[in-house]
Amino acid sequence: MTELQIIREKKVWIKVDPWHVHRDNPNIIPTEYFIVSYYLQEPETGATNGKIINDDNDEPKLFESPVAALNYAQKILKEIL
Repeated sequence: MTELQIIREKKVWIKVDPWHVHRDNPNIIPTEYFIVSYYLQEPETGATNGKIINDDNDEPKLFESPVAALNYAQKILKEIL
């Protein structure tokens, strides 16, 4: 899912993608999280070259829902832009 946002008067495309987590025990949930990336120019369909928002360990930050990912991206981008 890619959504156009206006943040600090700039167009930003925020993309949320599923991120599967392999668990040795499939009964441990969640097995799917979401990651978020952003583009400062409109991405082409299927684009994968966005800037991924990482955690403190420089790994993709994982979210339990697309809404949580979007909200966090909006907050971080207000600080970055």
